Amino acid sequence: MAGNNESGGTGGGLFMASVILGIALIVCTVIASRTFVRVKGFGQTITVTGAAYKTIKSDYAIWEGWVSAAGVQTEDAYRELKRDRATMEQFLQGRGFTADQYEIGPVSIMQNYNRDGLVIGYTLRQEFRIEMDDIDRITQLAKNVSNVIEQGVQLDARPPQYLFTKLNDIKIEMIRAATENAQLRAQQLAETTGRKVGAPTSAGVGVFQIRPLHSQEVSGMGMSDVSSIDKEIVSTVHVDFLIEE
Repeated sequence: MAGNNESGGTGGGLFMASVILGIALIVCTVIASRTFVRVKGFGQTITVTGAAYKTIKSDYAIWEGWVSAAGVQTEDAYRELKRDRATMEQFLQGRGFTADQYEIGPVSIMQNYNRDGLVIGYTLRQEFRIEMDDIDRITQLAKNVSNVIEQGVQLDARPPQYLFTKLNDIKIEMIRAATENAQLRAQQLAETTGRKVGAPTSAGVGVFQIRPLHSQEVSGMGMSDVSSIDKEIVSTVHVDFLIEE
């Protein structure tokens, strides 16, 4: 930003801010994502919250589903479960998923009771799980998995989870942009009083928000949306600047 390079003092101030923010990455201060400004010490210090936004696309996906079968005896339920598990594997392999691309979990057994508390049967469940960086394949799998249900398989499936795994690669970029935003806001406020923004005296990094694109939702503990492919990252910083005459 042109306003950030007007003097050596300002450049030094940005360098100092980077050092302070490096420490703040270890001890993060939770701050709100809205713009917040306050002046303290009789106008000598101004505190500003800056924000930066970046649109991203998920690069990793997870799909989970459970095949289940019920029977009066565990043997009966297991025979049905084994048959349905084979149908599920045929479905996956028919769509190009090899055995090493999906996991099959252990069989879990649940007792079924009547109103009098007597065991009247058993339900067996077994999990299928696929995770990979091919977002489109996971999405298509989730859309077509109803074909298995049409074959009589008792299948419970979760919506795909879409993840972004490269947050650490862009954290510094996001913090720098948020810091520049904070300095710009401080300068704009100071100009209304005929003063100048000096060096930063302290800084804190807020929690990152990864939310669905166009969402306005924020959380004090941070958030990491897994429901959408396209997302937005919000980074905030909280900086104290000296105010000079």
